[in-house]
Amino acid sequence: MKKQIEISAMEWFAWGWIGLLLLLSIMNNGIFQGLGLNSGSLFIIYERPLIYGFFITIAVMIWISIHVYQKHFQLERKMIYMLVASLLCLTYVLSSFNAESPILAKFGVFISLMVVVFFIAGAFIAQYNRIVNLLPKIYLIFGYIIVIYGFMNLLGNTYLLDSLSFIDGVRITSIFQYANAYAVMLLTLWIAIIIELIRTPNRWARILHGFMLVPVCVSFLLTLSRGALIVLPIIAIVILLMFKLKQQIMFIVYSALGMGLSLLIYTHLEKAGAKVFKLIQKARAEQVPFDTKFVFSSPSVTSWVYLIGISIIMSALVQLIVVYFVPRLADKERKDKSVWVDKIVPVGLLVVFLVGAIAVTSNKVIQLLPDAIRARVENVNLQTHSVYERLTMYKDAIEIWRENPIIGGGAGSWEALYEQNQSYSYISAQTHGYLTELLVEVGLVGLIIYVGFIVSIFYVFIRFYRKSSESERIRWIFYFIVPITILIHSLIDFEMSYIMYLVLVFLCLGVMTGTQRQPIELSLKKQTMLRVKWVSFVFTSALVLVMAISYGNQLYANSKYKNSESALVNKQPFDQIVKDLDSGLSKSPGHPVLLYQLASLNYQAYDQTKEDNYLKIADRYINKLAIKEPHYRQNIELNYLIKLKMGDREKAINILLEGVRMYPFEQSLYDKTATELLKKWEEKHAAGSSDADLVAKQIVELYEEMKRREQMILELPKTVVLNKKFAVSDTVRLASEKVSS
Repeated sequence: MKKQIEISAMEWFAWGWIGLLLLLSIMNNGIFQGLGLNSGSLFIIYERPLIYGFFITIAVMIWISIHVYQKHFQLERKMIYMLVASLLCLTYVLSSFNAESPILAKFGVFISLMVVVFFIAGAFIAQYNRIVNLLPKIYLIFGYIIVIYGFMNLLGNTYLLDSLSFIDGVRITSIFQYANAYAVMLLTLWIAIIIELIRTPNRWARILHGFMLVPVCVSFLLTLSRGALIVLPIIAIVILLMFKLKQQIMFIVYSALGMGLSLLIYTHLEKAGAKVFKLIQKARAEQVPFDTKFVFSSPSVTSWVYLIGISIIMSALVQLIVVYFVPRLADKERKDKSVWVDKIVPVGLLVVFLVGAIAVTSNKVIQLLPDAIRARVENVNLQTHSVYERLTMYKDAIEIWRENPIIGGGAGSWEALYEQNQSYSYISAQTHGYLTELLVEVGLVGLIIYVGFIVSIFYVFIRFYRKSSESERIRWIFYFIVPITILIHSLIDFEMSYIMYLVLVFLCLGVMTGTQRQPIELSLKKQTMLRVKWVSFVFTSALVLVMAISYGNQLYANSKYKNSESALVNKQPFDQIVKDLDSGLSKSPGHPVLLYQLASLNYQAYDQTKEDNYLKIADRYINKLAIKEPHYRQNIELNYLIKLKMGDREKAINILLEGVRMYPFEQSLYDKTATELLKKWEEKHAAGSSDADLVAKQIVELYEEMKRREQMILELPKTVVLNKKFAVSDTVRLASEKVSS
């Protein structure tokens, strides 16, 4: 009779919030932090999953609190890191007092608290052996679902907006809608699969993971992620240094076989995906739904047969390797006791990568690669659009950082200020680099705290890892490879803007910290310890209450906005529409989307009825928006129109001039400003006022500034693709000529 495995209530609780987080991630594009200041509808869409994530955080806090209050709770070295982790949140709290965007700074504080909570949860998870052993397997199953879903989009069996893109070839993005973000998950899956193949004694598990290695590898190729290809050698060497020689060889053998077999079907799948992408574009152009195909219908079924067939071959090869190759390799490893033997493969691999980097510059080698991959490799240089754009953004981020160098400008500083400081007219709400994001948001102090904290955890874990047995090492290695992979790639991209990745990194860092279980020798009386527990319990309870109210208010405001949208579509009475918005605003007074919508609706009501009361209400809301969120992009034009209708042309012109300063590559603002200034000049000139010369000077300066900005665009490398066009317009040029003649 088999012994029943008992699972404690706390373990079930942990699996509950882990499952909820994974479910929320897979259903909401990895929970992307898409809150922004340029599109109200996107703000509302991305806000709700974030709030749900915050509520999961409350559940995790309760789980942590129960641990602290348990009888067997004792002080351990990991508690020091838990205490220091609070600084991660405090840096965002501090920078929020200097916020460039109050609403984004507030969400930044919420997210930083989430980071701290999941880090502490990870430290407690380390004491649950079953969770530590099973979580990597759960992560793989979670990843496999995303990979299969990615192929269903590639082959036209289902449809998700932007799940496919096309640059040099079709690019697969799966749920993330961004190829580079998907590539990072595939890197972690690739490594995690091989770890499972190395450590699992279960034949059926090996068959499954061996089978999925090809879909993961070919998906990685189909992302066409240059960034992932660049960091791959670095990640590979770091990971190999953590293994023994036998494991290093197995890692390379499995990777070589998986990638080799993937290349056999890559071209077929890329062409199939390109055809699907064209059909999607055609459907969008015709404004009709994309017609998805059944998996077993032609031509989709052919691609699935190829993919499954090659995957079965890989699975069979894994079994053969385990049966015939691994035992011999183990015998040879036992005979060779050299201290340096484990360093041979990583060093050799480094040489191979260096030789490979030189080799790919050879046309003979490049010609062996599939066309799409060859195009991506050939274009890697400092003048390539994506490389040049990133380097420019990093330079612009430094300029923004200089405005608030010590504590930063709070979360959202980049989006609030980048257009004002940008070197040319690119569009990017992300800095494309975790270090630059931290530098801008929490300043030099925050950057030092974050980097120092993360590096110290890796350091203590590596020390623990080196002293551990091989069975212990293979048990913990997953929690090292996942954060190191994501963090290395996040140096050149914005994976940490996905809550899924952010939480995963700090949860794993917490688990790594959880290995530090040495008791802290403190002579605390039982009464004192009980008092500490009570204080912790009361503090946590108060924090949970404050969080629940705050998150509830945000969710309520979001729901009321959605209700107003529905009422607007269904042509409900005006009073009902604005009532919902006002109700939402009462719970979240500075919400920019609600403020803008109320101002816009009242302005439209005035435009239709010409009743001044609507205009006054619109003005009140738009003024409040300008105070609460001065960098809210849509505010400029609406505020200008309202002031113009109120007969205050001077204020209207000043709003436009401020808009030009804040958005110096926004051509439409130059045109509106020149038009209004010219009208003002004509009035002053006709009246014989000396102020006409001052207005003329403003117009000429506007023209000169536009010429200067245009020249900056003209000096860009030809490889740079502009997201929005900018050139001196006839409106501005003619206005300047008229006042200068």
